[in-house]
Amino acid sequence: MKNAKTLKCCGNCDAHNSYDYPSKIFCSTRHAQNKDPIVDTLWCCEDYSRVCQECYCVREALMEKEGREAAQR
Repeated sequence: MKNAKTLKCCGNCDAHNSYDYPSKIFCSTRHAQNKDPIVDTLWCCEDYSRVCQECYCVREALMEKEGREAAQR
């Protein structure tokens, strides 16, 4: 598994809130900009701002993604 702590993704941004754990998050920054606030946990936009501690949603989203990829093989 990739190092969840160092990934640049929405789940490691200070503007995220849990939505459809662990694959989707609610971004308060995008909401304030009148953009679609529901985004993939592992996605990242230009307004990214890293949080100071790891979020479990990134680790869980990575495990879910790797499980889906393994099932497709």
